[in-house]
Parts: sequence; C-alpha cells; structure tokens
Amino acid sequence: MLRSLARVLPLVFLVPLVACRAGGALDPTGDGGSALDPLQQLDEDTGVTWKVRYHSDVHIPAYLAGRTAPMAVTPADALRAGEAFLTHYHALFQISPDDALSSEGAETDDLGMTHARFSQKHDKVPVWGGDLMVHFDQDGALVQVNGRYLPVATPPLAPTLTADQARVAAALDARTLRPDVDSSLFVTRVPDLMIYPITPTEGRYAWRVETELEGASPPLDLETLVDAVDGSVLHHDDMIDTLEGSGVGVFGDTRKLTITQKKSSFYLEDASRGGQKTYSDSGRTRLPGSEVHSTDPDHWDETGTAAGAAVDAHANIATTYDYYLKTHKRAGWDGKGTGIHAVVHYGQDYDNAFCDGSHLVFGDGDGATLLPTAAALDVVAHEYTHGITFNTAKLVYEGQSGALNEAISDLFGCFVSQASGRKGDWQMGETIYQGSNGLLMAMRDLADPHSTEAPADMSEYSETTDDQGGVHFNSTIVSHAGYLMSEGGSFGRGLGAAMTARIWYRALTRYLTSRATFRDAADATLSAAHDLGADEDTVRAAWIAVGVLSK
Repeated sequence: MLRSLARVLPLVFLVPLVACRAGGALDPTGDGGSALDPLQQLDEDTGVTWKVRYHSDVHIPAYLAGRTAPMAVTPADALRAGEAFLTHYHALFQISPDDALSSEGAETDDLGMTHARFSQKHDKVPVWGGDLMVHFDQDGALVQVNGRYLPVATPPLAPTLTADQARVAAALDARTLRPDVDSSLFVTRVPDLMIYPITPTEGRYAWRVETELEGASPPLDLETLVDAVDGSVLHHDDMIDTLEGSGVGVFGDTRKLTITQKKSSFYLEDASRGGQKTYSDSGRTRLPGSEVHSTDPDHWDETGTAAGAAVDAHANIATTYDYYLKTHKRAGWDGKGTGIHAVVHYGQDYDNAFCDGSHLVFGDGDGATLLPTAAALDVVAHEYTHGITFNTAKLVYEGQSGALNEAISDLFGCFVSQASGRKGDWQMGETIYQGSNGLLMAMRDLADPHSTEAPADMSEYSETTDDQGGVHFNSTIVSHAGYLMSEGGSFGRGLGAAMTARIWYRALTRYLTSRATFRDAADATLSAAHDLGADEDTVRAAWIAVGVLSK
C-alpha cells in the first residue's frame, strides 16, 4: 500500500514501518537501535513540534496539531494519505496489528481544506464510538488529527449469543422502558456485531440492535448494545432527540409557501428545496401520516386543533433550509439537497417535537403549557440541526456528547432566528412556552442560563442518570460559551453572531466526532476559528469563562 502512495506522500512515509507494542516506542531503524518516543519521532520526521492533548483516561491523542509536507489535495488522496499517516504512527495512537481503519469519506470544504473521517475496526468488527478525523490544509499538508481510538489490549471473548437472541434481549429491554405499550408494537431491526468499550482498554463483543415503536406515543427509537457472550444490556440510548415542552394554538400570521400542484389539488411539497414535504398525522402516531393538501393554494390546515401548524412547519423549514444553504453552503440536512419530511398534528395532546433521523415531528401540545412547536422558528431550526448532526458528527445522545448535541441545536436555533430578523435573540422557545403564570417565557436562555434555572459553567454541571445524563440541563454550559463567543464578556468584545455561527458549523461538520466531550468542542471551535482567521483568543476566553478550559 505504501509503495503505491509514494507519488503523493512525503519522504517521511518512505521509511520502513516496523512492528511495535501499543504505546511503545517506535524504532525507526527496525534493528533495535536508538528509539524515540512516537511523538518525538513525529517531530523529528516532520521538523515541527506537534501540539498534543491526550484523553484523560488513556494515553492516546484526542487532539494532535502540526504540519507535514504537502501530501493530499483531493478527497481520494486524503483518505489514502490519512490512513498511511495513522498506520505509520500506529504507536502514537496505539493501533494494534489486529486493528483496521475503515474510510468513512472525505470532503474538501469552501476554504480548500480537506477532511477525512475513519472508523475503527478490530478483527474486522466495528468499534462503537471509535473514529478519527484527519485534516489537510489548502496546500495538502496534514495539520490535525482528532477523535477517539480504543486500544483493545485484551482480545474480547468470542461471541456465543446469536443475532436473534440479541433481538429478543433488546426488545425486552425496550419493554422495560415502556411497560404501558402493547408488546406487539415493538419492532427490532437486523443487528450489527460491534465491539463496545467497557474500559479505556477493554472491549466486549456486542450486538447493536435498533428497536422502534409502531403507532405508540411518545415515540421510541432505541439503540441497545447487547453483550454477545452473556446477553446483558451494556448500553441503551433513545436516539430520538426531543424538545421539552407542550402547547396549543397558532399565531395567525400569513406565511409565504412554496407548494406543488397535482391535477386539481395542491400539496405542501417544495421541489426547490429537495422535495420538502409536510404531512399531518391527524392525532395519530404512525409516521409520516398523510401529505397535507388543499383545493385552494391560499388556504391550508384551517380546522381542528392547532390549525395552521402545517403552514408554520412548511414555512419554517424552508427558512431554515435557506439559512444553511446561504450561510454555510449546505443543501439539506444531509448536504446532498435532500428535502425534509415534516409531520404535524402528531399524537393526542403531544407536547413535544423531535427528529428521528428521517422526519421532523411536531405535536400540537396539551393546551396548558406550550403553543404548537412548529410555530416557533427557533424550535424548527433546533430539530433541523439535530438532523445535520446525525449526518455529520453523529454525536452520541448521552452525557457530554449528548449535551453538546443539544447545545449546538440551541445555538443554531438562535442563529437562524437572528438571521431572520430577530437580532440579539438568544432564547429558545420563548414564543411558544408558557410558565405557570400563563406568561410566555424561554425554555432555555443562552445569554442568562440562570434565568431558566440552568447551569452557566462547569461548577454547576449535573452528574445525573436522568435525561440521558442531563443532556438538556447541561447543554447551557456549552451554548452559553457560544453566546460569549458572539457577544463577549468580561474578557472583551465578541466575534458577532455571523462569525460565531461559521465557527460552530465548521466545528460540527469538520472536527467533532461521535463521543466528543466539552473539551473536544473547545478544541474543535479553536481549530475552526484558526481556519477561518477569527480571533482564537476570544473563543478560548469564552471556554475559560464557562470553566471548560483553565487557561
């Protein structure tokens, strides 16, 4: 493989690769002569002192930055050169002979940088949460690696549980979470065999099973990792990202719609935005329901509970689509121009909204606390952004990565709202959420998290098992850092919402990986700021202000 890469790789990759133990020193001579620490070897090979931050629980780089000679200016070259770099410096990343890198694709962005993503396999089996990103500058130099790798020091016990047995275990696990639901409504998908990390250096074979509910409210899309030896549940995660709240009503304002005519009927279908469609579930819970249609192009969804929700959903998704296309050059949440399928009037008195990876779904509310979720642009943009996260960083929806997932959706809810004319809007859901006194109030306030009894810095971080590890509660630590980047604080002026949005979008789509922590997000935004020529000191100061960075 290296021989075929000689034309695109610098001289550093022409030295022989030698076997070494994970974490041991690399012997460049291959004959037992003087050996250097792997990081020192990298410095010597490239003539550059590389910056490195290691994971707190294992001595493997979480962030590595420096510069090689030019080696890759196209996505195809980036995949080859990135794999060659990681393979050559396997000791630094503790990549064993039993490990392999699976290419997940590469892209060249609007700045001319190329980003390659790799997932980890051990004995040809995918490792859950193991992924690395390799970044190349405009001139083709490799300048950064980030992500997480699991050094499987002890071979996992061979699987004995069959895929069908794993499906049974996953369904039983799902039923314990929803004991009120008819067992016939649980549907399991074909399992995938994976290696799940038990400790930083130990993994277990596990079946990953996805379980969904058909026709039940609230919905469920459960990822369950079942131990492939003893059948125990190692991990489960409801992959539906929900918005907290409930409500009813419409604002009555006229919205412009892009629609489609089919014979004598009109449909809420927007071919100019990838075939975006809006459906109504009419109080049921079977997605996607029926496509909203009318005999009059100027009259839609005018009767029943939350009349007009379909109009709001269709218009707000169009606004969000246009924002991402105009501001970040992203067409659709998959980046390929695919339109969104939105569903309104979901369930009876359903007081939430969610993204399931295929649809954006909006309830009508319970008539007491929340107005229709589809009527709020920031809420729609929040859920839409979950779809972008699903298609890029794939942030695991639990703990810090889950809180980061929520924070990014909140930030872009505000960015879209501000770009649409609500300057200085740093609140989420303030147009639809009603407090106990009946007055409208914010669900979360990025400028002043304490106003909604949410944390503003790491000293207030909640270690909890509720809400997937407090993903909504803890999210304001990160989103408040985003606010400070834009508006500034005691450390000085901010960068403004437009530049801050560019930094966060780049961090999400180019640098964050599935199990990213708050600290990883700090690295990602600093890298993005550097790429964009923004003031890194302001970004760093914002993270220091919320206690994620110490200096």
